[in-house]
Amino acid sequence: MTSPLRYRGGRLMAGILTCLLAVTSSHAAENMVPTGTLTVDRDLLRVGTKSQLAWSINYPAPVTEVIDITPPNIIKPKKDLKMKVRVLGASFQESVTKFLPVEVMWSKNNASWSRVFYGVQTSVVPSTVVLTQNVKKGDSINFGGRGYRDNKWLSLYNTASDTDNLVLLKNGDRVPSTVPALNGLSIESFLKPYMNTTTKKISIGDRDVIMLMELGQTDTRNSGFDLQDLVVLVTFE
Repeated sequence: MTSPLRYRGGRLMAGILTCLLAVTSSHAAENMVPTGTLTVDRDLLRVGTKSQLAWSINYPAPVTEVIDITPPNIIKPKKDLKMKVRVLGASFQESVTKFLPVEVMWSKNNASWSRVFYGVQTSVVPSTVVLTQNVKKGDSINFGGRGYRDNKWLSLYNTASDTDNLVLLKNGDRVPSTVPALNGLSIESFLKPYMNTTTKKISIGDRDVIMLMELGQTDTRNSGFDLQDLVVLVTFE
């Protein structure tokens, strides 16, 4: 949206500049924050003269306007984007007190899998970006995860395979109904910062998708099948 404004005096200019600076601050990298620009037709004014201001505010579009999600869960950008990946949780466990290693992998355009994260729950820092990548319109992007147990890697569950062990969700999607895991917490508790606990729907940025993975069970009726062994957030800018 672009709007002209006839201006006289310094207070209005200061107020608009303050607002625009807030919009274009470092928080603009967060996907739910609008960005904008402000232009002035002259640098200096004589007393009694007027200046022309124009500003433009760009509101973030929903993730489905910048990517397609094709079955089963393959991500295809609709335009060139920057992609950032964060690991939110890795509660793959052997017992209540012992976490096991997990691995996050990614692939572009059917290339071989590349590791972007390896570790246990205690090494997860949700604010840390583990992968930053420029992706192009039409690229095929896949993610996968697996756990290490009994001295071997288990199956790699990924977005290119039709499986109950990986769910990809966007803002406003309903969280799957699952039973409590080893620690007695439901998926709602584990994902509390990323969901609306009243509606049981995902609450993330408009340019985010979130992946929930079950690494240790294949039977959805098993009490350990809780889709919280590995949780990954992907952001598109």
